[in-house]
Amino acid sequence: MKTAIVRAARVAVLAAVTVTTALTATAEAATPGQVIAGTGWKLSGPAMTTSLSPGTYTIEFDSTAARTRLTPYLKLAAANTQKLTPGVKFVVSTTIQRRVTTGCQKSRTLVASLEYRPIGKKGYSWGGNCYRLTDHSLFSGVMRFDTEWWYPHWFSTTASTNTYKIRNGVTHEFGHAIGLGHPNKDLNHDGVVRDYECPLNKDKSRPLMCSPNGGVVTSTGAGNYTPLDVPGLKALVTNYQYR
Repeated sequence: MKTAIVRAARVAVLAAVTVTTALTATAEAATPGQVIAGTGWKLSGPAMTTSLSPGTYTIEFDSTAARTRLTPYLKLAAANTQKLTPGVKFVVSTTIQRRVTTGCQKSRTLVASLEYRPIGKKGYSWGGNCYRLTDHSLFSGVMRFDTEWWYPHWFSTTASTNTYKIRNGVTHEFGHAIGLGHPNKDLNHDGVVRDYECPLNKDKSRPLMCSPNGGVVTSTGAGNYTPLDVPGLKALVTNYQYR
Protein backbone atom coordinates (compact mmCIF):
# COMPACT_ATOMS: atom_id res chain seq x y z
CA MET A 1 0.00 0.00 0.00
CA LYS A 2 1.31 3.43 -0.88
CA THR A 3 2.22 5.64 2.05
CA ALA A 4 1.77 8.93 0.26
CA ILE A 5 -0.02 10.40 -2.69
CA VAL A 6 0.47 13.46 -4.84
CA ARG A 7 -2.44 15.84 -4.42
CA ALA A 8 -1.21 19.39 -4.82
CA ALA A 9 0.45 21.29 -7.60
CA ARG A 10 0.70 25.05 -7.58
CA VAL A 11 2.11 27.53 -10.04
CA ALA A 12 3.49 30.96 -9.29
CA VAL A 13 4.70 33.46 -11.83
CA LEU A 14 6.43 36.78 -11.44
CA ALA A 15 6.52 37.83 -15.04
CA ALA A 16 3.33 36.65 -16.72
CA VAL A 17 -0.24 35.62 -16.06
CA THR A 18 -0.54 32.78 -13.56
CA VAL A 19 -2.54 29.59 -13.53
CA THR A 20 -3.24 27.05 -10.85
CA THR A 21 -3.22 23.38 -11.70
CA ALA A 22 -4.16 20.46 -9.53
CA LEU A 23 -3.97 16.74 -10.05
CA THR A 24 -7.34 15.00 -9.99
CA ALA A 25 -8.48 14.46 -6.41
CA THR A 26 -11.48 12.66 -5.03
CA ALA A 27 -13.92 14.65 -2.95
CA GLU A 28 -12.87 14.37 0.67
CA ALA A 29 -13.70 16.35 3.79
CA ALA A 30 -11.15 17.69 6.22
CA THR A 31 -10.80 15.76 9.45
CA PRO A 32 -13.26 17.10 12.05
CA GLY A 33 -11.58 19.90 13.98
CA GLN A 34 -9.18 20.87 11.22
CA VAL A 35 -9.37 24.35 9.71
CA ILE A 36 -8.27 24.61 6.08
CA ALA A 37 -9.11 28.20 5.05
CA GLY A 38 -9.69 31.65 6.44
CA THR A 39 -9.50 35.32 5.44
CA GLY A 40 -6.50 35.66 3.13
CA TRP A 41 -5.21 32.10 3.50
CA LYS A 42 -5.96 28.62 2.30
CA LEU A 43 -4.39 25.18 2.68
CA SER A 44 -3.99 22.58 -0.05
CA GLY A 45 -6.86 20.58 1.52
CA PRO A 46 -9.17 19.04 2.22
CA ALA A 47 -8.24 16.39 -0.36
CA MET A 48 -4.59 17.33 0.02
CA THR A 49 -2.03 18.17 2.68
CA THR A 50 -3.73 19.58 5.77
CA SER A 51 -1.00 19.47 8.43
CA LEU A 52 2.70 19.34 9.27
CA SER A 53 3.92 16.56 11.52
CA PRO A 54 6.38 17.51 14.28
CA GLY A 55 10.06 17.05 13.53
CA THR A 56 12.46 18.05 10.79
CA TYR A 57 11.93 18.45 7.08
CA THR A 58 15.13 18.67 5.02
CA ILE A 59 15.59 20.80 1.91
CA GLU A 60 17.80 19.23 -0.75
CA PHE A 61 18.79 20.29 -4.27
CA ASP A 62 18.43 18.73 -7.68
CA SER A 63 21.83 20.03 -8.88
CA THR A 64 24.90 21.96 -7.76
CA ALA A 65 23.66 24.94 -9.77
CA ALA A 66 20.36 24.89 -7.86
CA ARG A 67 22.19 24.64 -4.55
CA THR A 68 24.43 27.59 -5.38
CA ARG A 69 21.65 29.84 -6.62
CA LEU A 70 18.82 28.92 -4.28
CA THR A 71 20.48 28.31 -0.90
CA PRO A 72 20.34 31.92 0.41
CA TYR A 73 16.71 32.34 -0.64
CA LEU A 74 15.59 29.02 0.78
CA LYS A 75 17.42 29.67 4.05
CA LEU A 76 15.38 32.87 4.35
CA ALA A 77 12.15 31.04 3.50
CA ALA A 78 12.91 28.22 5.93
CA ALA A 79 13.77 30.61 8.76
CA ASN A 80 10.64 32.71 8.22
CA THR A 81 8.46 29.61 8.10
CA GLN A 82 10.00 27.95 11.13
CA LYS A 83 9.23 30.98 13.29
CA LEU A 84 5.53 30.32 12.70
CA THR A 85 5.49 26.51 12.93
CA PRO A 86 6.57 25.55 16.46
CA GLY A 87 7.66 21.94 16.72
CA VAL A 88 8.43 21.77 13.01
CA LYS A 89 11.96 22.48 11.76
CA PHE A 90 13.20 23.15 8.24
CA VAL A 91 16.88 22.51 7.52
CA VAL A 92 18.58 23.62 4.29
CA SER A 93 21.17 20.94 3.53
CA THR A 94 23.97 20.78 0.95
CA THR A 95 22.77 17.42 -0.35
CA ILE A 96 22.30 16.88 -4.06
CA GLN A 97 19.24 14.66 -4.58
CA ARG A 98 17.85 14.14 -8.05
CA ARG A 99 14.24 15.23 -8.19
CA VAL A 100 11.74 12.41 -8.58
CA THR A 101 9.80 13.23 -11.74
CA THR A 102 6.85 10.92 -11.11
CA GLY A 103 5.35 10.35 -7.68
CA CYS A 104 6.73 11.73 -4.43
CA GLN A 105 10.13 12.77 -3.19
CA LYS A 106 11.54 10.77 -0.27
CA SER A 107 9.86 11.18 3.10
CA ARG A 108 10.28 14.50 4.94
CA THR A 109 12.27 16.00 2.07
CA LEU A 110 11.67 19.12 0.01
CA VAL A 111 13.66 19.05 -3.25
CA ALA A 112 14.45 22.30 -5.08
CA SER A 113 15.43 22.47 -8.74
CA LEU A 114 16.48 25.26 -11.07
CA GLU A 115 15.11 24.80 -14.60
CA TYR A 116 14.39 26.84 -17.69
CA ARG A 117 10.61 27.27 -17.84
CA PRO A 118 9.84 24.15 -15.76
CA ILE A 119 6.22 23.99 -16.95
CA GLY A 120 6.96 25.38 -20.40
CA LYS A 121 5.75 28.93 -19.81
CA LYS A 122 7.72 32.13 -19.54
CA GLY A 123 8.35 33.20 -15.95
CA TYR A 124 6.48 30.34 -14.29
CA SER A 125 7.79 28.41 -11.28
CA TRP A 126 6.05 25.48 -9.61
CA GLY A 127 5.60 24.09 -6.12
CA GLY A 128 3.69 21.02 -4.97
CA ASN A 129 3.53 18.39 -2.26
CA CYS A 130 2.53 14.88 -1.32
CA TYR A 131 0.64 13.85 1.80
CA ARG A 132 0.55 10.73 3.93
CA LEU A 133 -2.48 8.62 3.21
CA THR A 134 -2.90 7.81 6.90
CA ASP A 135 -3.36 11.35 8.21
CA HIS A 136 -2.93 13.88 5.34
CA SER A 137 0.21 15.35 6.95
CA LEU A 138 2.98 16.57 4.66
CA PHE A 139 5.02 13.66 3.26
CA SER A 140 7.35 15.53 0.89
CA GLY A 141 7.48 18.51 -1.43
CA VAL A 142 9.09 19.89 -4.56
CA MET A 143 9.96 23.39 -5.80
CA ARG A 144 10.88 24.00 -9.43
CA PHE A 145 12.24 27.49 -10.09
CA ASP A 146 12.48 29.16 -13.47
CA THR A 147 16.06 30.23 -14.28
CA GLU A 148 14.66 33.34 -15.96
CA TRP A 149 13.99 34.88 -12.55
CA TRP A 150 17.75 35.39 -12.18
CA TYR A 151 18.38 36.91 -15.60
CA PRO A 152 19.74 40.48 -15.34
CA HIS A 153 16.88 42.99 -15.07
CA TRP A 154 14.28 40.23 -15.47
CA PHE A 155 11.73 41.97 -13.29
CA SER A 156 13.10 45.49 -13.27
CA THR A 157 16.20 47.53 -13.92
CA THR A 158 15.96 48.46 -10.25
CA ALA A 159 17.99 46.03 -8.15
CA SER A 160 15.77 46.35 -5.07
CA THR A 161 12.70 45.39 -7.10
CA ASN A 162 14.44 42.29 -8.42
CA THR A 163 15.42 41.41 -4.86
CA TYR A 164 11.96 41.61 -3.33
CA LYS A 165 10.28 39.78 -6.19
CA ILE A 166 12.69 36.83 -6.05
CA ARG A 167 12.55 36.60 -2.25
CA ASN A 168 8.76 36.66 -2.27
CA GLY A 169 8.62 34.20 -5.15
CA VAL A 170 10.89 31.64 -3.51
CA THR A 171 9.00 31.77 -0.21
CA HIS A 172 5.72 31.53 -2.13
CA GLU A 173 6.84 28.26 -3.75
CA PHE A 174 8.16 27.03 -0.41
CA GLY A 175 4.69 27.66 0.98
CA HIS A 176 3.14 25.47 -1.73
CA ALA A 177 5.70 22.73 -1.05
CA ILE A 178 4.58 22.49 2.58
CA GLY A 179 0.83 22.73 2.08
CA LEU A 180 -0.28 26.33 1.49
CA GLY A 181 -2.54 27.16 -1.43
CA HIS A 182 -3.57 30.35 -3.23
CA PRO A 183 -6.09 32.40 -1.21
CA ASN A 184 -7.59 34.09 -4.27
CA LYS A 185 -11.33 34.58 -3.96
CA ASP A 186 -14.18 36.08 -5.96
CA LEU A 187 -14.30 39.24 -3.88
CA ASN A 188 -16.35 41.30 -6.34
CA HIS A 189 -18.86 38.47 -6.87
CA ASP A 190 -18.61 38.54 -10.66
CA GLY A 191 -18.35 34.77 -10.82
CA VAL A 192 -14.63 34.74 -11.65
CA VAL A 193 -11.64 34.33 -9.33
CA ARG A 194 -9.00 36.55 -10.88
CA ASP A 195 -5.27 37.14 -10.53
CA TYR A 196 -4.45 39.30 -7.52
CA GLU A 197 -8.04 39.04 -6.27
CA CYS A 198 -7.16 38.50 -2.62
CA PRO A 199 -8.02 40.22 0.67
CA LEU A 200 -5.57 42.95 1.62
CA ASN A 201 -3.54 43.43 4.77
CA LYS A 202 -3.94 46.66 6.71
CA ASP A 203 -0.95 48.09 4.85
CA LYS A 204 -2.71 47.24 1.53
CA SER A 205 -0.28 44.44 0.69
CA ARG A 206 -1.57 41.14 -0.62
CA PRO A 207 -0.93 37.85 1.18
CA LEU A 208 2.39 36.34 0.12
CA MET A 209 0.51 33.29 -1.17
CA CYS A 210 -1.77 35.38 -3.40
CA SER A 211 -1.61 34.36 -7.08
CA PRO A 212 0.32 35.29 -9.11
CA ASN A 213 2.42 36.88 -6.38
CA GLY A 214 1.95 38.96 -3.26
CA GLY A 215 3.86 39.87 -0.16
CA VAL A 216 5.84 42.87 0.96
CA VAL A 217 6.74 45.01 -2.06
CA THR A 218 10.04 46.38 -0.78
CA SER A 219 13.39 44.66 -0.32
CA THR A 220 13.04 45.24 3.42
CA GLY A 221 10.85 42.46 4.71
CA ALA A 222 10.51 40.68 1.38
CA GLY A 223 10.32 36.92 1.73
CA ASN A 224 8.30 37.20 4.94
CA TYR A 225 4.73 36.02 5.27
CA THR A 226 2.16 38.75 5.80
CA PRO A 227 -0.29 38.84 8.74
CA LEU A 228 -2.94 37.24 6.51
CA ASP A 229 -0.66 34.27 5.70
CA VAL A 230 0.25 33.54 9.32
CA PRO A 231 -2.99 31.76 10.36
CA GLY A 232 -2.50 29.30 7.50
CA LEU A 233 0.91 28.27 8.79
CA LYS A 234 -0.41 27.98 12.32
CA ALA A 235 -3.28 25.83 11.04
CA LEU A 236 -0.81 23.41 9.47
CA VAL A 237 0.66 22.88 12.95
CA THR A 238 -2.52 22.75 15.01
CA ASN A 239 -4.37 20.58 12.48
CA TYR A 240 -1.99 17.71 13.22
CA GLN A 241 -3.69 17.04 16.55
CA TYR A 242 -6.93 16.26 14.67
CA ARG A 243 -5.35 13.80 12.23
